[in-house]
Amino acid sequence: MRPERLIYLPLGGAGEIGMNLYIYGWGRADAERLIVADIGVAFPDMDSSPGVDLIFADAEWLIARRNRLEAIFLTHAHEDHVGALGYLWEALRAPVYARAFTGRIATLKMEERGQDPAHVNIVGPFPEQVAAGPFKVGFLPVSHSIPEASALVIDTPKGRLIHTGDFKLDPDPGLSEAHDPEAWAEAARPGIHALICDSTNVFSPHPGRSESSLPDNLHRFVADASGMVVATTFASNIARVRALAEAGIAAGRSVALLGRAMQKMVRVAEETGVIDAFPPLITAEDAGDLPRGQVMLIVTGSQGETRAASAQLARGRFPGAGTEGGRQLSVFVKDDPRQRARGAADRQCPVGKGRHGGRWRGWRLSRVGPCQPSRSARGPPDDRCPHGDPDAWRASPSARPS
Repeated sequence: MRPERLIYLPLGGAGEIGMNLYIYGWGRADAERLIVADIGVAFPDMDSSPGVDLIFADAEWLIARRNRLEAIFLTHAHEDHVGALGYLWEALRAPVYARAFTGRIATLKMEERGQDPAHVNIVGPFPEQVAAGPFKVGFLPVSHSIPEASALVIDTPKGRLIHTGDFKLDPDPGLSEAHDPEAWAEAARPGIHALICDSTNVFSPHPGRSESSLPDNLHRFVADASGMVVATTFASNIARVRALAEAGIAAGRSVALLGRAMQKMVRVAEETGVIDAFPPLITAEDAGDLPRGQVMLIVTGSQGETRAASAQLARGRFPGAGTEGGRQLSVFVKDDPRQRARGAADRQCPVGKGRHGGRWRGWRLSRVGPCQPSRSARGPPDDRCPHGDPDAWRASPSARPS
């Protein structure tokens, strides 16, 4: 009789950034019971994939074994972790588990593709766990640039696994949960068989600055600006979007959000109790009737996406809110070489340089050392670093937890 075994099979997200889809299995060979961690997309660019809207993992192997699939678990609501759910769920037909904010985004993904959102189940944070065949899975809060991100604590007959998802060690991230060393120590107390750890930004040895360091600087920056201010950041970074809006209001400006993704994220944050109330907003049409020096726009398109609001502004698609000379565009994200954001956005939004000596004003906020949450925990005999390119993989062993 063949012995039972524990398997880890990444169909996407390993050796690349984007379209995360990881499979864990337990049982005899070719009869393992399976769970999935995340089911995301990647975004193409015009150079390598002209005419392509989305890319997601080839799930043929998993679809052929869907009768062995127990559940799908979502670590957080970024597109590269949840964006393929509506496309692949019909072929997989397994229950979906997530925390409240992520779960609401997941239900919208299901509805967009005509799937029944009742298959999405909301789970509280660890130590609450979901039984899924031979697995018990809990959502361990991590700080990240989106609300209610979580690592997965996966208990198996072989031992406990920690699948970190994306994380940042921020003790005061604003709206998302702070990094909690005690919670991680408690999760590691029984011992960790394997750590499956985000390797993004592994080349930076320094921790990023806390999200809480932004508001004061943002207030000064917006208060000193002349003309209309246009700020762009990730739509899902609700803490930063709110901080930008509060800075605009404090400077006496009327604030508008442009871009459906950003408007959706703010609405979901309010619906799920992540924020009590967002600062008052006006519409793009109303912004067009106001003097430019009284307006601040917060827009999507921080990665230079050609169809995002920042690009639409450059083409005059929003009434009265173009980015002709005299406007100031500020980008509040870390550069992403995959999108060449600076070059793309420069082409889209030919704004003036302004008093800061350049077109771009930003903060590097996403840096995180490799596999750091487990440094003070009882170390695993094995670790794997997904969610990064091969160079990041090769860099990670030097920082392996002891």
